[in-house]
Amino acid sequence: MDAAAAQAAAGGDEEQDQARMDAIAGSLQTRDAMRLYNWLSQRCFSDCVVTFYRRALGKREEECVRSCVRKYRLFSTATGARFAHIADTTSSPSAAFDD
Repeated sequence: MDAAAAQAAAGGDEEQDQARMDAIAGSLQTRDAMRLYNWLSQRCFSDCVVTFYRRALGKREEECVRSCVRKYRLFSTATGARFAHIADTTSSPSAAFDD
């Protein structure tokens, strides 16, 4: 096998490795999203649903569930923004805490 063929084979291996890594990352993201959804559903249900007399949620229960999800989404967005800010300040590690 000459050098050009060996390099081409190595490049193909790198592409296959990258494709495998992308598939694994996608699978992990899906798994994490499902875990988060299940956790949030369980958390808000446990906090808000107190009666089982009817199929539909009561007005208070529905408002509670909406509030619970809204709070989590706001918290998650703020946390993500903070982490992004910290990642952007890599040139000065102490600058991440200057706010």
